[in-house]
Amino acid sequence: MELESRDSCFEANNAEDLLSALRKKETHIIIQGDYKSEFEENTQLPLTEKEQLGFNLGTRGSGGFWSEIPFQIINKLSSGKKQQKEIDSKIRKYTLKKLNEREILLYLRQLDY
Repeated sequence: MELESRDSCFEANNAEDLLSALRKKETHIIIQGDYKSEFEENTQLPLTEKEQLGFNLGTRGSGGFWSEIPFQIINKLSSGKKQQKEIDSKIRKYTLKKLNEREILLYLRQLDY
């Protein structure tokens, strides 16, 4: 996945911006600035490209389906902010790629197909 144009990317500088982009199912989201460290600390990060590839190969493609059910149950029962739980749930549809020390790119997994 190559980043074609930064103009087409949604830039998230806080949790509200990120949640808004996730609800709209933006195809590319850049998390930047001071929010990047907060995001990494508080969010259950999606798998990177290499991790996702290894997981899919190891489970013959069925791991994504079977892992979603327990995740949603645990997420509903866990304590924490409702906003953060919604971010954790919706972010599983995205793949993570670190652009540099201050920016992370999230893009929809379905763009890989």
